[in-house]
Amino acid sequence: MRYDELLEITVDCDSEAAEAVSELFNRYNGGGYLADSKAGEATGGGAVIEITGFDDFGRPIEGEYRAVVKTYIKPGAHGDDIRRKIEEGLWHLRQIWPIPEASTRVVREEDWAHVWKKHYKPLRVGNRVVMKPSWEAYRAEPGDIVVELDPGMAFGTGLHPSTRLCIRALEQIIEPEDAVLDIGTGSGVLSVVAAKLGAKVICATDIDPVAVDVARANLAINKVGTPGDGRRVEVMAGSVPEGMSRQFQVIVANILAEVLANLLDSAYGNVGLAEPMADDGVMILAGILDEKAPIVVEAGARHGLMEIDRLHEEDWVALIMRRA
Repeated sequence: MRYDELLEITVDCDSEAAEAVSELFNRYNGGGYLADSKAGEATGGGAVIEITGFDDFGRPIEGEYRAVVKTYIKPGAHGDDIRRKIEEGLWHLRQIWPIPEASTRVVREEDWAHVWKKHYKPLRVGNRVVMKPSWEAYRAEPGDIVVELDPGMAFGTGLHPSTRLCIRALEQIIEPEDAVLDIGTGSGVLSVVAAKLGAKVICATDIDPVAVDVARANLAINKVGTPGDGRRVEVMAGSVPEGMSRQFQVIVANILAEVLANLLDSAYGNVGLAEPMADDGVMILAGILDEKAPIVVEAGARHGLMEIDRLHEEDWVALIMRRA
């Protein structure tokens, strides 16, 4: 490869695998390709997601919703190391999802700098929330809540059913002035949505320091917690925070069934997931395959929680729980 060329790695996958692939690309080739209008070239790395299969209102069409995830690597020894890590990561993902082999090709950097933005379009998630890239024009409908995301922050954009289920639940539950705890925040998109739905206090946590940085950036892009916003916002490394007993009207955690059960049982620390929830609070738990929902329901019951609602999409569910 020449210095002015890039290696394009492409994975064609379904919506469930797209976020995992994009997170892998961002982890090892992070930063997001940003076109430099002065230099006329692209810099950095990250995931680009091209999605198809939507109706005229930006909603996924069942059976037609697909995603193509791409990343672009610069030549050289560092690029070779990134490619090796990505290939190893994709191999591990294939043990979980039926992801096809990645395809590769060489593209000219100057061509990429002019065409990459076409892959990012506004995406409606839930009933009112619209995800849009910051440069893309979008005429909001009455009641729309617009969330801006930039390249390099692709995971957590609503491609996965569990993310959409969380957003639907937040649309139903959030009340003005609520305090919201977002465990495993990832991109921070659920915290942004909660704030734009009226929450006044946001605490977001993640054990991954990369996710903490991404969440902070996304909150800043959406002016959540910035001067004049009027909200109290904190993003921190870690899991369930200590010293915040009964302080949050809403807790949302989009992880995996087994991890959620362990969080409820305080398996990862001294504080269980139910402890920070207010007496009249609500917990939204997602990332749960339908067949594994009983694991979470039973764990919740051990700590005085009962299921009051359940949202479904494809094979995934979101459980809404409160104190019995």
